Amino acid sequence: NKFSGYLDLTIPTSEAQTWSLYFLDGALIGGIGGVHPKRCWHRQIVRYCPQLSQEFPLQPSDSSQLCSYSSLTQRVEQGQVSRGQMLAVVRGNLNEILFDFIQAQKFGDHDLDIQVTYHDFCQRVTTAPLVLVQPGHVLPQAVQAWHAWKRAGLRKCSPNLAPVIQDAKTLQQRIPSSIYNNLTQLLNRKWTLRDLAIKLKQHLLPLTCSITPYVTQGIMGLTKIPDMATRPYWDETITTQPLQRRPTLPLIAYLEDSQFDSRAMGHILRQSGYRFTTTHDPVQAVPWLLEQKPDIIFLDVLMPVLSGYEVCALIRQMSALKDIPVIIVTSRDNSVDRDRAKRVGASDFLAKPITSEKVLAILRSYLLISPSLLT
Repeated sequence: NKFSGYLDLTIPTSEAQTWSLYFLDGALIGGIGGVHPKRCWHRQIVRYCPQLSQEFPLQPSDSSQLCSYSSLTQRVEQGQVSRGQMLAVVRGNLNEILFDFIQAQKFGDHDLDIQVTYHDFCQRVTTAPLVLVQPGHVLPQAVQAWHAWKRAGLRKCSPNLAPVIQDAKTLQQRIPSSIYNNLTQLLNRKWTLRDLAIKLKQHLLPLTCSITPYVTQGIMGLTKIPDMATRPYWDETITTQPLQRRPTLPLIAYLEDSQFDSRAMGHILRQSGYRFTTTHDPVQAVPWLLEQKPDIIFLDVLMPVLSGYEVCALIRQMSALKDIPVIIVTSRDNSVDRDRAKRVGASDFLAKPITSEKVLAILRSYLLISPSLLT
């Protein structure tokens, strides 16, 4: 639970692969591994930080990935990337890594053995900026994605393979010419299934399922392609220098009409070193949040005039607020309320009563910087 260091997970096959997961006090701070570590990192940048996709460096091929993390963190400090985007990139990267590890481990008729090696950090990451991700927030997503992939009959189909046209004549006869022309541009041995899903803004599973019949018939094929080539980093020298200014302590906003719960939340956050602001008026919540610019928002569900769900929906319509994590707070902890929270764009769900353990676990999952890292 409190492990700090990194784990090397190796599956000893003819094509032995190693995945590395980095931990600090039991929380994940990143990972690397599989056949396409640079493609994996670059996909997350394109997906979650489109403003950086043309200039951001590809992830290094070895386990020293902190350079990429550091440069992205500096963009957060400069206000060019939100903390929510940074977290999304790291979590997306971890989701792909864990999915690939599960698939590799379960590829054969029997689960393959895993070799686990433990390492401490020594001096390599003492100055690295950190993103803290609870393993319980990413591993279930990867497992769920794997089960859906397996149910679709894709157990032995890696999303890291690239679709190619094998029988151009038959394919041209079966689909409209405009679609065929587009496919010849895309299926060029340069893009994996995952790359194409990002490029076409489609979900990976249905995209792969749409290609599978053509693969079965031999009209298309799936082939291995190499990882992206490394190119020079635009911020290589910056990573060895300290930041010019220390980051501001995270500001937590809480919309709550109960003075008791508001005071409890304020006490927990101030004792833990966070800045805290609160209001009880849901009607003025959006302009208040635009003025406060918090790093994370807690919303009580039961309030007069507007519910927390309605306020959350309004927040997600505002470009200046849409990337801020929003946590629904309610005493009704059931699947119906959790599903409704997801539908309006909430990032997570906090069940009352409010306790220090629950609140701080949420903050560790969604905030890049904690007060303890600044002391």
